[in-house]
Amino acid sequence: DLVLHIHGKGHRKIAFIHGEDTAVTRFRLAIFHKTCEELGLRIPDEYVVQGRYHDPRVSGLATRQLLALKNRPTCIMYPDDFSYIGGMNEIERQGLSVPDDISVTGYDGIYLSRVLRPKLTTLKQDSDSIGVQAARSLVSAIDNPKTYIPQRIVVPGIVWEGDTVRQLL
Repeated sequence: DLVLHIHGKGHRKIAFIHGEDTAVTRFRLAIFHKTCEELGLRIPDEYVVQGRYHDPRVSGLATRQLLALKNRPTCIMYPDDFSYIGGMNEIERQGLSVPDDISVTGYDGIYLSRVLRPKLTTLKQDSDSIGVQAARSLVSAIDNPKTYIPQRIVVPGIVWEGDTVRQLL
């Protein structure tokens, strides 16, 4: 949904800073690439950079790497809202501004994303539903230890539109 939102604003050069190699990261990367492919976007390998979840310093370094590209992206997706702080600092350090010079998005929808200026565009996770689903799964594993089969449950989020993705078209 976040890629569709960014694309709908006219962006075709979308970079993605992702977290450590986990099942969540692999899922997010697969969805990112699949959505871009469905939209007809070719994402250069150098636009996909490994970062670390909840680590602004690493996201700042990844942002520096992306901004140094000859054909730099018009939008950078961060692995989480908190990590975006490092990106914001690097963008400002280079004399650029969000969203005039570079558009950005976060992921999580934490309170911080609502109080940053400009307000961060992010994917709000439905933490209540995630908690309910996790609790049900845990109870099932405890009640049925011999027959319990773990499942991947996807709880959709919603795009919280802020002011960090500039309309290009």
